[in-house]
Amino acid sequence: MANVYRYYEILGLRPGVSADEIKQAYRRLVKEWHPDRFVTAPPEEQAAAESRIKEINEAYEYLKVN
Repeated sequence: MANVYRYYEILGLRPGVSADEIKQAYRRLVKEWHPDRFVTAPPEEQAAAESRIKEINEAYEYLKVN
């Protein structure tokens, strides 16, 4: 159950929100952290964006079906 709370935290949400709110948060974060936005950034920032987008995708994939 701890992972579930972490997934909500990653998306900046509180548990119990609607599927639409989950989708909106996901889309907002993907726009912010998409690796294509960091092409000209230093390698460490590119790696951070890639790591963050993986977390965001994992959280969304779990929450959208549960």
